Amino acid sequence: MVAKAPAYDVPGLRAGIRISRLLCESSKPLGLAELCQASGLSKHMVYRCLQTLLAEGVIIETGEGPKYEPSLLAFHYNSMPVARMSVTRAAEEPLHALWEELNECVYLGVLHENRILYLIHYEGGREIRSGGGRLGGRYLLHADGAGKVLAAYAGDALRERLLSEGLERLTAHTHADRKGFLAEMAKVRKQGFAVDNEEYIKGVICFGAPVFDYAGGVAGAICCSVLTIHYTVRELEERIGPRVLETAKRISAAMGWAGRGMFGGGRPTRDDRRPDVLEESSVASRASKQAGEER
Repeated sequence: MVAKAPAYDVPGLRAGIRISRLLCESSKPLGLAELCQASGLSKHMVYRCLQTLLAEGVIIETGEGPKYEPSLLAFHYNSMPVARMSVTRAAEEPLHALWEELNECVYLGVLHENRILYLIHYEGGREIRSGGGRLGGRYLLHADGAGKVLAAYAGDALRERLLSEGLERLTAHTHADRKGFLAEMAKVRKQGFAVDNEEYIKGVICFGAPVFDYAGGVAGAICCSVLTIHYTVRELEERIGPRVLETAKRISAAMGWAGRGMFGGGRPTRDDRRPDVLEESSVASRASKQAGEER
């Protein structure tokens, strides 16, 4: 079956974007012949694109040949949406859509000091609800589904602070000792998500996933909480987990994340850099002032 061409298409614009992308991805300046080979475009088309990009200041000439490389003008304009985007804004619509689809409790949390701070919280629509958490609440990291994600992707210093503070055993399933806690953190990092198996509240299980920003850091985590009378842990992972991961990926894309590989399968492959948790944000600082007593 032959794929239909887009109803509205500008080949020259598409070619220019392709050339600009190749120059941005290259670790060194590229010449006309190299760009023709890499793009599959004709010499005439590549030359025209280069001259247009030069005239607009998007790229610059450098070296003999000549060679071309990106200017900082593209970064200047492309960074503007990133500066305006907060994780709360990016998550609001996708998380609301997930809530409408699942009819279960979903929330977004960020790291604030040694706690997770809920910035978005939608309670489930069932008659019997999980009842865990509220907007603006601050909760323990080591037993919360999203909190475990934040702790796992943070640096060693945060985990050591949590251990020195003492891990409260909230239920029989809570990872409250050093060995168990660190093993759980390693498991979360390896699989790319966290499961709260009645670790915070007996009868409540949760599936949490990280939200990455444009730099590959963890900007927050989302989670879905359900009751064990409605789901088993296996059902949570098989039926709800994929939807949470897909929503986290969508939010991350809105935050500028461009990681490659399967989301939810460990750390994103972005320049081989280790994501670090965003420990403070102006949004979190403002919201924390409204937070009541800790759970």
